[in-house]
Amino acid sequence: MINITDNNKSTCCGCTACACVCPKHCITMQEDKEGFKYPSVDKVNCINCGLCEKVCPVINNPKPKTIPKEAYITRNNDSDIVKTSTSGGTVSALCDQIISEGGIIFGGAFDDNFNVKHTSAETKDELTKFRSSKYVQSDLENTFAKIKKELDSSRLVMFTGTPCQTAGLHNYLRKPYENLIIVDFVCRAVPSPLVWEMHRKELSKKYKSKLVYANFREKTYGYHSANLTMRFANNKKSVENTKTDNMLKSFFSGICSRPSCYSCPFRSAGRVSDLTVFDCWNVTRYVPTLPDDDKGYTAVMIQSAKGKKIFESISDKITKYDADINLLLQTDGKMALQNPKMHPKRKEYFEMLESGAALSKAVKTYIPIKFSRRLAGKTRTILYKTGLLNKLKNLKSKG
Repeated sequence: MINITDNNKSTCCGCTACACVCPKHCITMQEDKEGFKYPSVDKVNCINCGLCEKVCPVINNPKPKTIPKEAYITRNNDSDIVKTSTSGGTVSALCDQIISEGGIIFGGAFDDNFNVKHTSAETKDELTKFRSSKYVQSDLENTFAKIKKELDSSRLVMFTGTPCQTAGLHNYLRKPYENLIIVDFVCRAVPSPLVWEMHRKELSKKYKSKLVYANFREKTYGYHSANLTMRFANNKKSVENTKTDNMLKSFFSGICSRPSCYSCPFRSAGRVSDLTVFDCWNVTRYVPTLPDDDKGYTAVMIQSAKGKKIFESISDKITKYDADINLLLQTDGKMALQNPKMHPKRKEYFEMLESGAALSKAVKTYIPIKFSRRLAGKTRTILYKTGLLNKLKNLKSKG
């Protein structure tokens, strides 16, 4: 049976495959003091069937033996979708195609309280909730079981998630489905849902109002200068970047991610998915004739024949350019192969949070934000509001 303790938490990615497959429903996902969920087994009712271990993607890694040979730089032809997407809006085009064929999408979205959970969409109007990255581990709950039910009814299904989540789904299903499209993304790590909750509560208290909008990658200042934007019911808002926001600084410092992320067994070019997507930061390196307009492009790796087919079906919805897959993996896609480093004070950071300290205090203590960074952020805001930021960008592009 699955047995996760404080000593081996790095061996669990929280994919829920074990909990979903248990025939006696005696495995539940329980949140620990860091905010991550782990399987807890009711040993009294467990029949020792071993299914939980069989479907665990860490114990039985389904990593493909082949690596992808095709890669593209892409962008949605709808400029409004690009504007509200993390990068180039290509996943939105895929979702749109699935919906047009009568299918259903499963992906991560905010609930009413801004917790990140996997949910479904069956209409085009529902797709907006999937746009933009959520730098928090998504709660899958019983998503895998819902997907299997749809697949067994012969419905077309698309699942989007992290490499560990897609590996977990692959193992849980235990057989291939032609009507399943899996899209994974190159993932740095998954931050703690608890840290995100503390951040929301602290800012709501600061602004004395309820949070009504959150976007981890809003393109207010352009694709290359995306911010975590949080708006409140009283019309006040927080707009901060990776160097000035307590949540983002925690994430990119490697101090608040799930333990398994620092030694992730799913980092490879080849995936169990049909398509792999990720940010394209250096578009001119792959397509020298294509100017970087700071709106964002999506890099896509074709992982299967099924993936190639669905990708070709959206040719009328996107603009695409051939890319050197090896160059992509060395640059913008390097996180597909490289683990992030754990901050040496991660343990102390979480201990401080557990003691009741505010997130801002833990950040100030272990990963302090420099005054110069805050000043630069405020200066950029002023330049943006006066219109000077766009003028400076135009001068830079002409130079």
